Amino acid sequence: MRTAALLAFALAAAGASAATAQTMDGPVESPFHVGAQASTLGLGLEAGYRVNPMFGLRLGGNMFTFSTDRGISGVDYDLDVKLRSFGAVLDLYPVAGTGFRISGGARINYNKADLTGTLSGPRSFGGVVVTPQQAGQLDGEAKFDRFAPYAGIGYNGTVFSPNFSVGVDLGVLFQGKPRVSLSAPGAATTPAIAAVLEDQRREVEDSIRAARFWPVVAITASYRF
Repeated sequence: MRTAALLAFALAAAGASAATAQTMDGPVESPFHVGAQASTLGLGLEAGYRVNPMFGLRLGGNMFTFSTDRGISGVDYDLDVKLRSFGAVLDLYPVAGTGFRISGGARINYNKADLTGTLSGPRSFGGVVVTPQQAGQLDGEAKFDRFAPYAGIGYNGTVFSPNFSVGVDLGVLFQGKPRVSLSAPGAATTPAIAAVLEDQRREVEDSIRAARFWPVVAITASYRF
């Protein structure tokens, strides 16, 4: 519902701007564009419509997968990070005759990380020692809010010909605090293993808390038609 409301607002603003376009600088040439993007949100595609010299609307989606290793509080984790998101951005061009823009919008966010880990050594809880062999493999995932607002600035300029342009965006995706779940063999029947698991779950959440503000750096090459 929030996403639908955001898109309705963006379209309403675009319609209002179009209605007053004749009193501004006139219509924008070649208002539609499609482009390919490389971003910290992943590789993606973008389509947009420049309503008039002041407003534009962009739609896009990104995805990417990579793996990394990380030690967190005595556990060695393999992380499979999966970036998946798509959404809409409303652009405001406050300085006439330039490509500088201020952007705001939101994305449907499926960013997540799958975790696999093992204890690097014995752990003690309540006088009970849990060894890596007893705990077994720790499996889990980290997820974020499905609805993620976005705010940023950027610049778009033509290259080679009026139909080709390159855009750069810098911003932040507000994807909320990470929610981590972990499981391990015997956790349901052995309190010490369950305690190790809960302690690790909190440690992982604390370790990746900064990811709630996901930095966005994007470069987009577009064709305008």
